Amino acid sequence: MIKQLYGVNIAVKDLDEAVKKYSAILGGKVEWTKPEDFAFPGLRGATVWVGDVRINLIASSNPDTSIYKFVESRGEGVFLLSFQVTDLPNDMKDLTAKGVKLVSPDKPMTYSGGIVNFGHPKSLFGVQMEFIQPKE
Repeated sequence: MIKQLYGVNIAVKDLDEAVKKYSAILGGKVEWTKPEDFAFPGLRGATVWVGDVRINLIASSNPDTSIYKFVESRGEGVFLLSFQVTDLPNDMKDLTAKGVKLVSPDKPMTYSGGIVNFGHPKSLFGVQMEFIQPKE
C-alpha cells in the first residue's frame, strides 16, 4: 500500500548548479547522495528537503543511464515521482494487477537504503514512478 509521497526526482545536467539554485529557492537542508544510494550505477545526486518531502536532483555523465538518456531526449526536468510503500513484494503484485508495468517484475531491486522498483512510464500516462520501501 502506498504510504506517502517520498520525493520528486529531477534530472539535471549540472548537479552543483542545480543544488545551488534549488537550495537557495527552497531553503531546505541539502544532503549529498552516495553512489551506493542509487539502485543503478553511474548517478550523482543530492536531496534538498522541503519539510518531509525530498527534492532529489540527479545527474549522470554515463550515457548508459536513464537519467542521461532522459536529459538528452527531453531536457532537464521532473524525471519521476517516488512513493513510499509498506510491503513492496506484495505491493508489486497489486500494482501489476492494476496495470503497472514494473521495471523488475519478478523481485524488487536492492540499494543501501532498502528495496525499490519502478513503474514504467508507458503504463502510467508518461510518468515514471518509483515504489520504495526504506529500511526501518
